[in-house]
Amino acid sequence: MLCQFTFDNFRSYRDETTFDMQASPMKEFRESLIIDDKDGQAFLPVSVIYGPNAGGKSNLFYAMHRMFDAVAYPIYLLSRKDDTTKDIPRPKVKGTDAFRFDDEHTKEPSDFEVYFRTKGQEFRYTLSFDSEGITSESLMRKNVGGTRTALLFERADDDVELGSLLKRAKVNTSFNTDIPYLSFLALNYDIEFVDMAAEWLASTRFIDFDFRFEELILEKTLEQEDEAVVVGILKAAGINIDGFRVEGDEDDFENRRVWVRHVVNGKPYELRLNKESAGTRKMMSMAVALDDALREGRLLVIDELDSKLHPKLLRFIVMLFQDPDINKKGAQLVFTSQDVSIMRNDVFRRDEIWFAARGEDEESSLWSLSDIHEPNGNLVNKNAAFDRQYLSGRYGADPILDRLLYWEED
Repeated sequence: MLCQFTFDNFRSYRDETTFDMQASPMKEFRESLIIDDKDGQAFLPVSVIYGPNAGGKSNLFYAMHRMFDAVAYPIYLLSRKDDTTKDIPRPKVKGTDAFRFDDEHTKEPSDFEVYFRTKGQEFRYTLSFDSEGITSESLMRKNVGGTRTALLFERADDDVELGSLLKRAKVNTSFNTDIPYLSFLALNYDIEFVDMAAEWLASTRFIDFDFRFEELILEKTLEQEDEAVVVGILKAAGINIDGFRVEGDEDDFENRRVWVRHVVNGKPYELRLNKESAGTRKMMSMAVALDDALREGRLLVIDELDSKLHPKLLRFIVMLFQDPDINKKGAQLVFTSQDVSIMRNDVFRRDEIWFAARGEDEESSLWSLSDIHEPNGNLVNKNAAFDRQYLSGRYGADPILDRLLYWEED
């Protein structure tokens, strides 16, 4: 599970910024928290990020995706045994997304650190890179509930220092320095703790609905074997389809078609997938990812989850992760949203609501509702009308509008 993600100098985020999935001591919705049996620590099953357009919500998504993909993509590409990747350039991790609004940070690397738990182990993985390539990297671990932290490796530019475990394994420190050393180890060795860390990073699913990519390629990627999962989740969400039929060879994307089946008055009818509503297509595109996350206890990160979804559908998805009878494996959902209709005290804990906004120097900041204090010094009350207070400007991260400015200037 994700515990904490910290980064700096990436896109609109200039300064060190931390996104935290460790639950605060607040008492609301304690039954929905993910409790680690080994030490009793509590983690959030879901978090949502709000804020104005261009405030930095999506850039948090991209920061996480950039780091995780830096490790996962080389493993995926270089472990393929077929010929489909022969014309794809070798992976190289380099950064071109440093903060651009001063003269100093454009020359500095982007830094990332993720702290997570998996299979009874706690890991801290760091990765930094600039426009030329990776500048530093490290991996540390300890037993959950333990006190002793062990270094697995530490890298500065192309030089690698090994911890005792990797020294005993006699791993090579001569490698393709364009990719993370963690990716190199996962590809070439069978080392338990290395595999745990790499597998957790690679298993995280990122879905970007900002560009509708998932919907656009749905007809080319939907598999017949996923019919039961897709139909089951859609019916649970109140979308009444009876099934779908994939027509055409899976390798012939150009001529592949998906027909969605509806049963009306006992008689079956079929519609082309592109004739279904945008909300139905969106639910179909992420149904398998939702099911995989909940069944395997994975992290799912989605940008613009609320786009084209009815508020009740959005609340339904959140509920899946907050219900301990459904989310039995400790899956987590992180998403960005503009839909304040679910920013309610009967939907979220205060530490599950985050805000992102830009300052005067165009730098983004990130903060949690649980950190905000009222003028009297007290924290925001758990029974407050979160949506109304947010729209009134009491939490910050709200658009500053001047409806007459353009016309007055004109």
